[in-house]
Amino acid sequence: MTLTTAQLQINHAQCQRSGERLFAPISLSMNSGELAVIAGPNGSGKTTLLEAIAGLSLLACGSRLYKEVADLNLWLRHSHYLGHKLGNKANLSCAENLQFVAHVNEIEIDIKRIEEVLSNAGLAGYEFQHASDLSAGQKKRLALSRLLLLNKTFWLLDEPFVNLDHAGCDWLYQIIENHINQGGCVILTAHDQKKIHDLANHHITLVSAQEVE
Repeated sequence: MTLTTAQLQINHAQCQRSGERLFAPISLSMNSGELAVIAGPNGSGKTTLLEAIAGLSLLACGSRLYKEVADLNLWLRHSHYLGHKLGNKANLSCAENLQFVAHVNEIEIDIKRIEEVLSNAGLAGYEFQHASDLSAGQKKRLALSRLLLLNKTFWLLDEPFVNLDHAGCDWLYQIIENHINQGGCVILTAHDQKKIHDLANHHITLVSAQEVE
């Protein structure tokens, strides 16, 4: 399945914290089937930039254009953000979590599809386990399984490999590779994941705004 043709343009984007610009301006142009990795030291603004790209906060300057327009609603319909706060509902089972996500996104889903998604994510047999009872790695897998459920062109992932074991990292790498091979796009932050850096089409290293003044 080929996803909607992707055309994302980030123009001279900057973010600020406490009134101070965090990093030098960032520009990025992405088409279908591309991966961008944002890197930089702790505190450089990686999460802040990704949240702004996702539409969760405002850019201090610059713009984000999707399909050549700055329509936030259009962008939100075609993108999915997953940050450090995973968004799992602790008092719901794994299956109920996916049912809730499907309902919010107006997707019809049956238990067979839910079982397929959870199995793909390494959570077969955990359909009725409450999210609160999962390990940190399993909670991460449950959150990431939403990517398989939602038909979104853009995945925006903040440190997605954190808390995953080697098998989990391999699984995540594979679904990212599959997604871009189908025409999707991924923007993520990562430190030491060499494989994902090697797969990337775009490498963005944040440089302190003060260093370039």
